Amino acid sequence: MTTKHDEDKLLRSVALQNANSILIARQRAEQRREAYLEEAQRLSHTGSFGWRPSTGEIFWSEETFRIFQYDQTTIPTVELVVQRVHPEDAASAKQTIERALQDGSNFDFEHRLLMPDGSVKYVRIVAHALGDESGGLEFVGAVMDVTAAKEAEDRIRLIINTVPALIWTARADGRLDFISQRWLEYAGIDTETVGSGELGERSVHPDDIEQLRNKWRVAVAEGNPFEAEIRVMRFDGEYRWFLSRACPFRDRAGHILGWYGNDIDIEDRKRAAEALRHSESNLAEAQRLTHTGSWAWRIAGRDALHLSEEWYRIYGFDPEKGAPGFEERLQRTHPEDRAKWQEAIDRAIAEKSDYEVEFRILLPGGTVKHVRTVGHPVLNASGDLVQFVGSSTDITERKHAEESLRQAQTDLAHVSRATTMGELTASLAHEVNQPIAAALTDANTCMRWLARDQPDLKEAREAASRVVKDAKRVAEIVGRIRLLFKKGASQRELVDVNEVIREMIVLLHSEVTRYSVSVRPELAEDLPQFMGDRVQLQQVMMNLIMNSIDAMKDMDRKRELVIKSQRAENEELMVSVSDTGVGLPPQQAEQVFNAFFTTKVDGTGMGLRISRSIIESHGGRLWAADNLPRGASFCFTLPTKGETHEGARVTWGDPTR
Repeated sequence: MTTKHDEDKLLRSVALQNANSILIARQRAEQRREAYLEEAQRLSHTGSFGWRPSTGEIFWSEETFRIFQYDQTTIPTVELVVQRVHPEDAASAKQTIERALQDGSNFDFEHRLLMPDGSVKYVRIVAHALGDESGGLEFVGAVMDVTAAKEAEDRIRLIINTVPALIWTARADGRLDFISQRWLEYAGIDTETVGSGELGERSVHPDDIEQLRNKWRVAVAEGNPFEAEIRVMRFDGEYRWFLSRACPFRDRAGHILGWYGNDIDIEDRKRAAEALRHSESNLAEAQRLTHTGSWAWRIAGRDALHLSEEWYRIYGFDPEKGAPGFEERLQRTHPEDRAKWQEAIDRAIAEKSDYEVEFRILLPGGTVKHVRTVGHPVLNASGDLVQFVGSSTDITERKHAEESLRQAQTDLAHVSRATTMGELTASLAHEVNQPIAAALTDANTCMRWLARDQPDLKEAREAASRVVKDAKRVAEIVGRIRLLFKKGASQRELVDVNEVIREMIVLLHSEVTRYSVSVRPELAEDLPQFMGDRVQLQQVMMNLIMNSIDAMKDMDRKRELVIKSQRAENEELMVSVSDTGVGLPPQQAEQVFNAFFTTKVDGTGMGLRISRSIIESHGGRLWAADNLPRGASFCFTLPTKGETHEGARVTWGDPTR
């Protein structure tokens, strides 16, 4: 039977076992905590320490030993710590410690450790000052190996310094706390002698500093991104334009922790923009003076990509309303010219080629303008046509001037014909008198045959027929003279060149006879007709024949004039007038076509100029050459197919003989 004494003994034994178990459990928990702490310190490269300056006693954790690279059997001392401090940092570290001892204050500083193998570590020492049981001073703190962070910081700093921008950071209140080395080198500033607060005063242009400060204050106060254009002085004293920007860095709650900024040199961009504005201004002025507008439109949808101010003025659109669509632009084209304009565009698109077309545009008020448009295709990398660029020139004034010039040329050609006909008055009178005299003789003969007692009707009829023939001859001569004197617009018709030559030979027969000139026509048969102005071609032939007669009339030798017509290459006719006269002036075969150049004493120097202009307006060519062994030849070609240049402008850079 169990006694009370036994029960108490048993309870004491159980309680002892439980207490022992609890103690063991606590010891194990404590060991686990210490193990966790040691592992955490190892992973974070952070060691702990305790230091009683009064006794010199120092406690280091396992990680602290590893950081300082001392064996854990070593007893830590201040001397051992000093041995590891980098010589360049020893003075500042000693000063910090002495101040903490003197003031009994916390301390927090970074310095380098120089290890036995020559490697360098960066450490941060943080400690709190406490009072011990005896009232003495004790420091409890941590030693953090920040070498990896420092190396990462150096790499970031290197990256920052290689960025082609001037980078800086600021605290939440806007005060600068970092400036990149590139920024300092650009401004030629040493932060050891110049505080960050003075950087603006030293580097920013005086005219820009106040607006920079105001914008920065507002940005910091409102927490909004900052941007300003300022002039910054370079190390050599030159001010250059910079774009300064900064953005706030916020935590997850939205609180601003600091600012990150950079300043980019935009001086070259500013100058380029100013040069571009100046160039655009010059271009706009040049377009205004030349009445030429530039444009660009894409193939897809034919939408306008660019229309210059002068283009809007030419076409009468309001630039404030935006670019007009394709249909609007098409409606500006004169109804009679739309097909021609559309054909030129379609051909250029199909062939991916340049195009040039002249057409009229009709403005809302009824004003008609003449426009010359030149377009150039733009292809992408695949060779596909994507757009056209080009220009449109208002040539209305030129067209009016050309029309006035054509009228003046027509008047001058008429005067030239009239002048030539005036010079031929005596010859023409003789040419007319011959058939009139013959008609008078035949009429008298007819009267005599009828007045006989037995009228001879057969002879009278033959005499009357000769009168009619002579009268027709007179009418033909007078008709040709009237045609040459006629003044009017150029009229194109099918012309037989041989017929024109024969008419001029007949008309100038008296001049040929007067100067004993032998005329030998060599006219090819079955020549095709051509579209031309008959009167103008008669004027050319008359001028060339008269020039040849003038060149031979004072010669003692045989005077021979050969007029030849024949087929030429490229479906053209060629006519040549060759004489045996004095020939062309030496080295002046082309100069004789210049206006007002003449070899005649009483010449005007316009005959050959006008003749060449007439031939060129028909799509042909007129030139002069020596007629060996003596004399000169004037030749011209005329196309038998294709369009002639009916509206061709006569140029006055060529002359007459």
